[in-house]
Amino acid sequence: MHISPAPAPDEAAAIAAAVQALLEATRHGGTDPLPPAYRSEWRCTGIRDGVGQPAADLRTP
Repeated sequence: MHISPAPAPDEAAAIAAAVQALLEATRHGGTDPLPPAYRSEWRCTGIRDGVGQPAADLRTP
């Protein structure tokens, strides 16, 4: 990747980190803005258990 004018070292590191995060998000679907932990089945089950939903209702929305 070529950026002009050349960024300072700390700016270049920030740009590289942002590009890397974007590429990783795209690689994993890229359409869901939530972090992976928020899509966890364990998290969903814990939330439903915390609000007292019956076991039969414990499924991802």
